[in-house]
Amino acid sequence: MEDSEILQTLYAQNPWWEGKPSPVPAQKRRDFFFLKKIMADRQITAIIGPRRVGKSVLMQQLINDLLEQKIAPKQILFAQLDEPKFESEKGLIISRILESYFKYVIEKSPQDLESRVYVFLDEVQEVEKWSEVLKSYYDRNYKIKFAVSGSSAAGITQGSSESLAGRVSLHLVLTLKFVDYLRFKGMNGDLDNISMKLRYKIKDSLEEGNPELLWSNLRKFSTGLAPRQHRIETLLAEYMIKGGYIELVEQTDYAKCLQYLKDLLQLVIYKDIVKVFGVRNPKNIEDMLFFFGNHSGELCSEVSTASKLGIKNQTVSEYLEYLENTFLINTSMIYAANRTKQIRNPRKIYLSDSGIRNMLNGTYSPKALTDSTDVGLMAETVVHNHLLRLGFFLDPYNSKCHYWKNGTEIDNVLVFAKKPIPVEVKYQNSINAKDAQGCLKFMEENKSPFGFIITKNKLDYKDRMFYIPLWYFLLIC
Repeated sequence: MEDSEILQTLYAQNPWWEGKPSPVPAQKRRDFFFLKKIMADRQITAIIGPRRVGKSVLMQQLINDLLEQKIAPKQILFAQLDEPKFESEKGLIISRILESYFKYVIEKSPQDLESRVYVFLDEVQEVEKWSEVLKSYYDRNYKIKFAVSGSSAAGITQGSSESLAGRVSLHLVLTLKFVDYLRFKGMNGDLDNISMKLRYKIKDSLEEGNPELLWSNLRKFSTGLAPRQHRIETLLAEYMIKGGYIELVEQTDYAKCLQYLKDLLQLVIYKDIVKVFGVRNPKNIEDMLFFFGNHSGELCSEVSTASKLGIKNQTVSEYLEYLENTFLINTSMIYAANRTKQIRNPRKIYLSDSGIRNMLNGTYSPKALTDSTDVGLMAETVVHNHLLRLGFFLDPYNSKCHYWKNGTEIDNVLVFAKKPIPVEVKYQNSINAKDAQGCLKFMEENKSPFGFIITKNKLDYKDRMFYIPLWYFLLIC
């Protein structure tokens, strides 16, 4: 590939170099504001997450923000590395791009930079040994801020751990949380503020051993939310069916939403998984994912799954890892003090997005909301995925989400500061004492500070147990 071809592609991807606008959505998710703050840090910023959750949009919004700060347009480079024209260069393309950029665009060598240059590399896992190239620039202490994105956790974390240890700050971007979905649907107001305050109250209640602190705030904010509750519940039903992919928020044609998710699934399996992990039979991956779509929230025995799919036990284990690394599923281990017991027990499997789950099992339609059993299963998937995010907020490095089974079963056990919090989903019209028995038993045996039962409409607090409607709980996470 000639330098002129590289430059032509870069000018097309960087219209601000020629004073042209770069139109991006005005609506910003929470991640933007965090990433904006760390643009001043020297560390390489790595944005990882599933395909089509808005990583590229976040990069473009950050670029627009830099331009608004009067950073010289040519001091900002964006390169979309899955561009077909770059494929011929394979592992050399990042070096070629940077060489062409410094030589022909800003006409300075990296060591002669007087002010900081911002380099955004999108879908960096497409390039072999990308981390080695960035390391060579980073270790020379040039005035360059690198931000990279990737759709494969393994493609990013393996590269960064091997060559860029201590040089990379990872930021996970997932499908929209429910509170973000509400904001994208025009429900701005004070929802973000309420959500943030309640999350901190959970943290304070855990640290202080005072669940009454959370309860007093739940009651206070529920009064202010009451006039909006019907609208929130209506959008919750939509969110549970459609899922959290940004491009589906305003799409009202469910057939088009369904096709979008099918195309996305093919892209992840046949591009990310096959390319990153070298899978020879992607159809087996697809079959396994459809199997999990029909069993999201259930225990997965690798032996049983292998038998049902006609593949080896080891293959099931490997495919689970691949699906988790590409953010299609989440796995949950049993809550136990003994690590051996955790390993020996089957894991629970959850699809990472309720829309993907519904697409896989044929329930991607508002009609599914009339089936109380399936709606309950959707709720379990949504709650688990939101708990992972709540755990990340409480402690980005050490929080974990498990399940528990000892006579009775608890859907989720969120662990923070070695304190287990049982979270059981009972998405039904009436809640009785029997529905709380499992959680209460767990709390007694494991000295839990408090627990949650996720209901359809009940808000109450009794015996250190919070009964909280699904819509309200999701706002907290």
